[in-house]
Formats: sequence, C-alpha cells, structure tokens
Amino acid sequence: MFIAEPKFSRRTALGLLAAATVNQPSFATGVADKPFIFILLRGGMDGLSALIPQDKETVDLRQKLIPEHSELLDLKNGFSLHPSFKSVNNFYKAGDASFIHACSTSYRSRSHFDAQDFLEVLGSGQVHDGWLNRALKALGGNGLALARSIPLALQGETRVANWSPPLFDEVSPDLLDRLSNLYVNDTELTRSLESAQDSKVEGMSINRRSSRKFTLEYPIALEALGRIMSAKDGPGVGMVALNGWDTHLNQLGQLGRKFQQLDAGLLALRQQLGDKWDKTCIVVCSEFGRTAAINGTRGTDHGTGGLMMLLGGAVAGGRIKGEWPGLKKKALYEGRDLAPANDVTAVLKGVLRDHLGFDRATLDRSIFPNSSRAFDGLIQS
Repeated sequence: MFIAEPKFSRRTALGLLAAATVNQPSFATGVADKPFIFILLRGGMDGLSALIPQDKETVDLRQKLIPEHSELLDLKNGFSLHPSFKSVNNFYKAGDASFIHACSTSYRSRSHFDAQDFLEVLGSGQVHDGWLNRALKALGGNGLALARSIPLALQGETRVANWSPPLFDEVSPDLLDRLSNLYVNDTELTRSLESAQDSKVEGMSINRRSSRKFTLEYPIALEALGRIMSAKDGPGVGMVALNGWDTHLNQLGQLGRKFQQLDAGLLALRQQLGDKWDKTCIVVCSEFGRTAAINGTRGTDHGTGGLMMLLGGAVAGGRIKGEWPGLKKKALYEGRDLAPANDVTAVLKGVLRDHLGFDRATLDRSIFPNSSRAFDGLIQS
C-alpha cells in the first residue's frame, strides 16, 4: 500500500497531463519493456539529510540540520530517512528502493557546472557526448528528456526527443536560493527578500514559514514523465533534471519542502507507470554531496560523497548498499566531506548491465571508457 496521492491538482497540472496524453511525441519502443529513468538533482543535494546516519558523529556535526528524532523514518540498519520521504519509505519496505551513500565520480573539485558536465559525460577526455545517449545508441532505441533543452547526458549522435511542460514561469526555488546566498551578508536585502517570499505570487502562497509551494514543478514534471513513458508507444529511457538543491543557508526548512515535493513526484511517477513499475529502474543522484558539518548560515557547502537512490520494481531493494566510511574526523575527505567510497560510474554500469542487458565489452568500450568494474547486486535477478 502506498500513501495517498500528493495534493497538487491545479488547473496547470490538469492541463499539463492532458497535453502529455494528447500531444506527446512519438517514440520507437526501444527498451520500453524495461524502462530506465535518470533523475539528476542539480545543485548538490545533501544526501546526509536525506538518509541520516544514526551515530554520534552526525549529531555532533549537524545537530541543527536533523529533524526531530521522533519524526525520522527508521530503516532499522543504522540509518533513517528524512520524514518527508514517506512514499520512498514505503517503496523501501516493499523492496522497491535501495540506497548507496558516499557516492562520487572521480571529479574532485566543487564547481556545480563542471561536476554536472563530468557526471553527464562520464567518458575519457576524447568523449564529449552524454553517457545516456551512448547507451541509447548501443540499444538502438530512442529516449525522452523532460526539459526545454536536451541535457548533456542525452546529447550525442542518437536522436532524443524533448518535451517541456508549461510550468517554469513561476518563481523558482533555484532563483530564490541564489538570491538568498547573494544577500546573506546584507541584513536589509535579506529582510526585503523574506518579505517578498511572504507575499502571494499568482495566487499561490510561498510563505517561507509554512508550505513554500514553488517546488510544485517536481511532482508535475515527474507525473508527466510517467504518463508519457507509460503510453503504449512511450519511450523506454527518460531523464529529468530538477534544479534547486544548493542549500548554503537555512537548509533544514528548505530541504524539508524539497524532499516532500520530490517524494510526491516519485509517488506520482510510480502511479503513472502502472504495471510498468514492476520492470522499471530509476536512478536518482546529484553531482556531489555537501559538507559533513553545518556552516555559519545553517546550511552546508559543496562537498564530495553524495547519495544515490535506486527505485522501481526491478531494483533489488530494501537494502543500503556499498561501503560506509563514516563521519569520524579521520574518515572525512580533506577533513570536511563525506568520503567518496563508492563510484557513481560503477553503479550506473551495474544498472545498465543487469537491467538493460549490456555486455561488459560494450560498457567498457563504448559507454563508460576507462572506468572501474560494475557494481553488483543492484537489480533483481
């Protein structure tokens, strides 16, 4: 059983879903019998706030970032989910979700744009197209980017369709986060921004102390993706990038709202996929994690090790996989970050091999050149 449908039924959403049904583009079936979806959280999502270690080090480093203990969703293995992830918790209990902490590419600087480009290409210096496009080329199928322009991961020789729902004209969380970061040292401007955030925008409340609903695009976008991919001739591969995860200040409230909307979107995606959910694998990740310790503005800064979430009926779920380096001082990367103990590329290789049937030679030669071995045990046998 899953929790009730998320409450985001507005005229915009209804119009969007109608458009997704009537005006969706046509696709070759490709790998439609085993859907694969890549969700990129742009901005460096704080995985340590999504999947919270139950240890003294976490409390010492980030007590003010942890929700009330009674609200946490205990996974019974040393970790708890953030209380906003109620649907994801249900997926986990049903064996349809797993997590890998301390994940990273081999990129070690902390630039959003460079890290995102590196994650979306995942190739040698001679490779400039996206890893997901290279995978589609080898599969012989087509894919969908739910975006105004095709993300780098899907750019390349293979034709990829893109479709953008009309939902990005409202105030975006990324813009507000950037303004908040810009104004952090200016009391007057900060007060003015907060006043504006407590106003009404197009009839929708964005009160920063209640339910800032401008992240509504998360569930709408993911529901649209599920609706299109569940169609008879829908694509077998889809990607969506969700912005707004750069939480340098006031992180506890920000992430509570963002996690709630991501959770609602994942539930909507699951519902729209219907029977296809049982054969679907969804990978959710960000370009890097964030610092282990809280900063001076009640947020976190750009880090290294992050969190990968695997969802869907095809996933060998109900488990937390990979190495956990811990948050002791000596274990932190450069004394500040969750260490990069697990390789993002290895995880993606394991998924493509065991879910989509790629052989090792193709993965090593064409999809992820010069990469490490594949991560085992991610997909149901």
